[in-house]
Amino acid sequence: MSVEHTLLAVLSYWPSTGYDIKAEFEHKAASLYWGMSYGSIYPKLKKLEEEGFIYTLEQEAEGRRKKLYELTPKGWEELENWQRMSPAYPVVKDELFVKLSTWHDDMDSSILIGHLQKRREETEDILRFVKEWPSNGYSFVSKFSALAIRFAEMRLEAEIKWIEEATHILKTNDLPEGQDLNGNADKILKRRRMALKENEEK
Repeated sequence: MSVEHTLLAVLSYWPSTGYDIKAEFEHKAASLYWGMSYGSIYPKLKKLEEEGFIYTLEQEAEGRRKKLYELTPKGWEELENWQRMSPAYPVVKDELFVKLSTWHDDMDSSILIGHLQKRREETEDILRFVKEWPSNGYSFVSKFSALAIRFAEMRLEAEIKWIEEATHILKTNDLPEGQDLNGNADKILKRRRMALKENEEK
């Protein structure tokens, strides 16, 4: 999903200022849909305007003039052509799973339990937001986007259940066997210990 198509999608809701768009990318559940830095928004908006996909209009509110971005006919066509294309499978970038996959026996598992508990708190916070989202009194939620919100809710609930299970396993030291045909776990520990020993002797 390109940044440009994401911006067209946001602007399809209603004409928006740069601040309005920023808010869409920063609410609590935004990471479940898209990840984008705010700094990349304005250059992309400028590019979309230059290419004829959006245009700007001014609106006065509370004595101040605001610059709004709106889709052109070409912009609507581009958005809908993109919507008809089969979506790419999501790319997951999750620091917790990278840490889990590289943890080893020389490390204190209570630290890992702490990571899981922090993740649970964050996930529960986002879940509360998602559950309230369709009836919070101010968000636009179409009957189609309600389907996406339901998926987000189920995904977050599953994550909390997994955290509970993983935490119990770590506390009871009842870890699964895994698969280590070449004894790699022992080799990792040996390399690590040797490197640290050499460093101490310097």
